[in-house]
Amino acid sequence: MKGLSDRDTAIIMILLVGVMIALPYMWYIKDTKLDTENLIAETETLKARYDYLQAMNLHRQEFVARTEELNKERDAIVASYPADILQENYTQFLLETELNHDVTTAVLNEETREVTWDEPSQMLFIDTVSYGTNDEIVITEEDGTETPYSSILNQSSITFKGYYAGMKKLIAYFIDQDACGIPMCYPNFTAEYDEETGVVTGAFIISQFAIRNAEDPDRKLPDVVIRPDLDQYNLRGNLYEYGTNGIDGINGIFGPIVYETEISEEGLKAIQQATGEVAVAEGGAGEGEAAPAEGGEAAPAAQ
Repeated sequence: MKGLSDRDTAIIMILLVGVMIALPYMWYIKDTKLDTENLIAETETLKARYDYLQAMNLHRQEFVARTEELNKERDAIVASYPADILQENYTQFLLETELNHDVTTAVLNEETREVTWDEPSQMLFIDTVSYGTNDEIVITEEDGTETPYSSILNQSSITFKGYYAGMKKLIAYFIDQDACGIPMCYPNFTAEYDEETGVVTGAFIISQFAIRNAEDPDRKLPDVVIRPDLDQYNLRGNLYEYGTNGIDGINGIFGPIVYETEISEEGLKAIQQATGEVAVAEGGAGEGEAAPAEGGEAAPAAQ
């Protein structure tokens, strides 16, 4: 074959140069076209979002007002529950229930710790208390997002002894949470009536509820006010294996009044002035110390 002429070689070289120039240009056009299409699609999406936000913005104040309203409702719900559940508060609540005049017509003498009843038929005592453990669960949004709030549930049981009138008052008091001041319910209740004595014995399972806010560490239960004062009457750690006051030896949440071991010197003087009698033998308890119990053993010291 003949070799390529100079003219043919020149034409081929021109075509090669043209291809080398045209191919990158064509690729650029293709890429640019794709980018343009993507920008158009994104613009349409953003425009739809913009139109939606514009429509929402017309109702901005409504949303802000409703959000504030819902936040207030949430805060009111949280505030209606205690910040925690503690044994000392629960115990004091049970004691106050025994002494609540609307429930038992009990009258407590603050000096002697002696209790009398305007209506003995409403006499009622908490016999035993079983403290349950607190179960804490984080509260979540509908979509599963955790909130700073946790719900606390405690289920404890008590047994009681009293008369029919006192039992009815106790049930009504427990049901009325505004009166008793504690959000709780009673999943179980039993009672048994003794026809010979007229005494009712029974038991409650008490479910208590609280809400803790992890973002508000200052939200705590206030220190419980122990009444009667445990130190004034040397009540810490005392064991009650004696006493016949109350109903069939049941003496309530803090046990019986045993003058020889529990009453301070100030309390003893108050008893002596009220009765004109010597409450304890010479050498009895001084203020802040326990006198020997029956049998010569000292009462447990304050813990």
